[in-house]
Amino acid sequence: MASVFVVKGKLENPMEWYSTSCKCDTNWMFDTQFKAYHLGSVYMKQSGDTTSFEDLSEQEFFGWETSDWIALAGYRELIYGSYNEDGSAEFVHIKDGVCLKDYRMYEFELDTEEGDTPAFEDWADVCEYIDTCLLSM
Repeated sequence: MASVFVVKGKLENPMEWYSTSCKCDTNWMFDTQFKAYHLGSVYMKQSGDTTSFEDLSEQEFFGWETSDWIALAGYRELIYGSYNEDGSAEFVHIKDGVCLKDYRMYEFELDTEEGDTPAFEDWADVCEYIDTCLLSM
């Protein structure tokens, strides 16, 4: 199970950007076990010009509308993915203010599939993409 979004491109202060963009608290703490800053259940990690925000509760990002992801991304590239064992999976890819891919499956039933890349055939494909491409940084 996973829920994460990745922002590609340099964020000067990712914790401030997240707190301001999501209109939430700014009291980030450092977790020595995970070696990452977190705000509640959301953990932030940076690697080069890529920043990831992973929600360990799997509740913070799930169910956001595509328009919410576009607003959050602005003109940055943002890739969001989430899945759970109940057969629900969401994948949204935004770049330059445009949604390139919107894939949503709930209880193993396809709800939305718009865009071509990456190609997903089922829930397992979304899970594999998230595990290998979004959580591996």
